[in-house]
Amino acid sequence: MSLFRSEQMEFYNLVIPRESAWDVMNTLGYFDSVHIIDYDPTLPQINRPFSNYVKRCDDVMQKIEQIDGEMRNFKIEKRYSPDVIDLLKKRNGTHKQFEELEQDICKVADDLEHQQQTMNSLQEKKNTIRENLEVLRNAVAFQNEDSEEASLLGFQKMVGVILKEDEMRFKRIIFRITKGNIHVDIMDIQEHFIQQDRRIVQKCVFMLIYPNGDLTQKKIQRVIESFSCNKFDIPTSSDQHAQRITMLENQLNEADQLLHLTITQINKRLQDLAEVKYNCSWIEEMRILVTKEKYLYMNLNMLNMTNSVFHGQIWLPQGQDQKIQQALRNLHGNDKQLPSGQIQECQTQLTPPTYYKLNSFTYPFQEIVNTYGIPRYKEINPGLSTIITFPFLVGVMFGDIGHGLLLFVCGLYLTTEDARKSIFSGIVPMRYMILLIGFFACYNGLIYNDFLSIGLNLFGSCYNLVDGEYELQEDCVYKFGIDPAWGSSANQLTFMNSFKMKLAVIIGVTHMTFGIILKGFNTLHFKSYMDFFCEFIPQFLLLLCSFGYMDFLLFLKWSTKFEDTKDAPSVITTMIDMVLRPFDVPEKPLFESGEQQRFIQLLLLTIITFCIPVMLITKPLLFSLKKKNPHQYQQIPSYVPDEDPNPEQLQNDMQKEQSQPHSKVSVQQHNEHDDIGELIVHQSIETIEFVLGSVSNTASYLRLWALSLAHSQLAEVFFSMTIASHIGDGGFFGTLGSIVQFPGFALATFGVLMCMDLMECFLHALRLQWVEFQSKFYKADGYLFKAYSFTNIKSNEQDD
Repeated sequence: MSLFRSEQMEFYNLVIPRESAWDVMNTLGYFDSVHIIDYDPTLPQINRPFSNYVKRCDDVMQKIEQIDGEMRNFKIEKRYSPDVIDLLKKRNGTHKQFEELEQDICKVADDLEHQQQTMNSLQEKKNTIRENLEVLRNAVAFQNEDSEEASLLGFQKMVGVILKEDEMRFKRIIFRITKGNIHVDIMDIQEHFIQQDRRIVQKCVFMLIYPNGDLTQKKIQRVIESFSCNKFDIPTSSDQHAQRITMLENQLNEADQLLHLTITQINKRLQDLAEVKYNCSWIEEMRILVTKEKYLYMNLNMLNMTNSVFHGQIWLPQGQDQKIQQALRNLHGNDKQLPSGQIQECQTQLTPPTYYKLNSFTYPFQEIVNTYGIPRYKEINPGLSTIITFPFLVGVMFGDIGHGLLLFVCGLYLTTEDARKSIFSGIVPMRYMILLIGFFACYNGLIYNDFLSIGLNLFGSCYNLVDGEYELQEDCVYKFGIDPAWGSSANQLTFMNSFKMKLAVIIGVTHMTFGIILKGFNTLHFKSYMDFFCEFIPQFLLLLCSFGYMDFLLFLKWSTKFEDTKDAPSVITTMIDMVLRPFDVPEKPLFESGEQQRFIQLLLLTIITFCIPVMLITKPLLFSLKKKNPHQYQQIPSYVPDEDPNPEQLQNDMQKEQSQPHSKVSVQQHNEHDDIGELIVHQSIETIEFVLGSVSNTASYLRLWALSLAHSQLAEVFFSMTIASHIGDGGFFGTLGSIVQFPGFALATFGVLMCMDLMECFLHALRLQWVEFQSKFYKADGYLFKAYSFTNIKSNEQDD
């Protein structure tokens, strides 16, 4: 199972002649199985062989973005590629394909830019003519008695158009520079204007009347220029005024016709670019092809070019080499003059990458694990168990039948095609996780017998109500979950509080024990028997003999019938006395006799006491013995191929590897400590962390109890404060009150419980998954297998 442990990887050298570099990389791109190692990650991209091609691809992508921006401005719909690989196979060309793409795209972009400039100039001309017309049409309103009198007194006039949003600022600045010696009249233009950037703005006509003076006029002129205002002259005679209006109206009609014709041409050209030729629009097809070329050259730059040959190092999943070799042979067979690339298996001390075959179901759970850290190569992957444990932990805290069903229905909706096109498309990848969280929330709600804070009578009751008190029926065991009689009892909250707290501890200890067991499997897989006997065994026994014993006492107490509840011993008191008073006979034993319980607890305490020094000193002691007798201990290499290598070939490869620059990929070699002092410090920290962490981690699982209790109490508060009282009233007014209060109940349930509380439960479960569980066995110091594959090229719709 590839999800349990990562795929077996094999190391190869890749040799490609320069003449066939593009063709070989193009062939490898259709395989989702090649991980290329950058020969020198510190080398700048500008110093790599094909940096100029990458730069040209970026320039072409800018052209495509410009075209795409125009299509968005004209609201032209594009069709995105449903299958990128199918498109690439249909458009599979040669290494000269990029030059053709570059020419076509640049030609289209230049033509559109020229038409855009024409349209902008026509729009600016139209706006100027309209502004002049508005000035002339509003000139009559300005020609009042005050302005005529000002003309007779030697005052000057200046008329123009300004943006409405700049009106107050314009008046304030004019007033300041003229020290108030100016008269300002402003009238709004009713019709709006379209700017070159396609903004719709409102403008207004202003008239300034000021005293004669070159200095004042220059100041006003500079202000007008700073506001990018247009000023106009007003004819003195009425005949000239009418002729100017007629001329401007004719010019406006001509400019409007030319502008409409230009817009129509641009729109038609953009419509042609949106036509579907293969399985998407032309512009989207160009985007994918250019992205593929850039992706190809960037990965080709990761290879080292010596003379006219590219040398590289790659990782392949086991069994993929034959397919790639056959594809390279077919490439050479199709063109006899084309030299073929080769892959050669070799050995290395580099740690292989971690690779899992994921699908839409396992992807979100693996992302949770990868966010904490990438699994080490071949160690047990927590992603497999996370598929069940993570939704279950959320369900324990979110346990409610009604809320769980709502979440389950939401998950079902997200699995449909309609959800991909709705506003919920962003959470579609999480659909199966939401589905499982809803299922486990409903399951735990059945255990709690909680439906929107209301208990359900599904299987009857084991209690009979006699004279106002509940009496337990003889030999009656409730079939599943909590008896509904507890919902109406006086100590209902106390009972559920105790039950959920104990349940949280049981789940927590079980979860942590499972993590330690996985650590044991890891040590056996890597043949690290020292870690198995010096870490796994004592850690397993310590947890089992302490908190595992506490869980055993909980089950034993639940299965024991006491005559009086006051005679029931406290499990917490028993655990405290086990440590502080180990030789005393328990006053209230859970076993048949106190002596038997004391003997068992002394035995468990002895095992715990013995496990701590075993974890602390055994491993450093064996390490010191190993240093004294190094020939008796052989260090296992970090990566060994399945086949036995030829010693001579191995030596040659190692010498060659030493002579050539190594890949500087940041990998962990997982070697043992070279210094015994360092190992002692490390082992001391590990021991203290585990012993103290066992207590703190177990207490951390009490968040399952706390959040579950908070969820149920919040649901009860919302229900009781909204529709509960009206339901109890009954009748017409009770029904009407329930209907009126239901929107408040629904909004509070959705906003607080279904959104905020669900997110809180999700984050707390994430903490339990990462810290309390994965820390028991998970190193998380690996690095991901990043396949060189054209499947990494997504359609623009998928990126959005």
